[in-house]
Amino acid sequence: MQMEIKTSTLIGVTIILVIIAGVLLALSNLAQEKRLQAITTFDECAASGYPIMESFPEQCMTPDGRSFTNTAQEPTEDISFNGCAVAGCSGQLCVSVDEANDTETTCEYRAEYACYREALCEPQVGGLCGWTETEELQQCLADPPAL
Repeated sequence: MQMEIKTSTLIGVTIILVIIAGVLLALSNLAQEKRLQAITTFDECAASGYPIMESFPEQCMTPDGRSFTNTAQEPTEDISFNGCAVAGCSGQLCVSVDEANDTETTCEYRAEYACYREALCEPQVGGLCGWTETEELQQCLADPPAL
């Protein structure tokens, strides 16, 4: 006994399968959207595997364009001393307090910038603000910590 399948039956089954696939895809996208919207912190963003920008402090970007800053890297202390202030997106510059608010830099982060976190930003011999070149700073700059 040979079974014949009508063309109309095949078309009907195909349409039902396409509808089921579409519903499953829509549900999957909805679940992904809910997971994405649940992200509200840098740590959650990073744990979800989204890209972390090479900036200081670090920032994580979600596919929907939201950005979260690593608050653990944000400076908590006053960054000015004797009329000098740390400036630049990555905290790599030492300038006068007057210049600090008007100083704009690109937001890349290089390994040697970590050396300036412990360095002294203060007036130098000529009166201009700059990093005090201690032996520790020089050694750190010669062999900066890994990113």
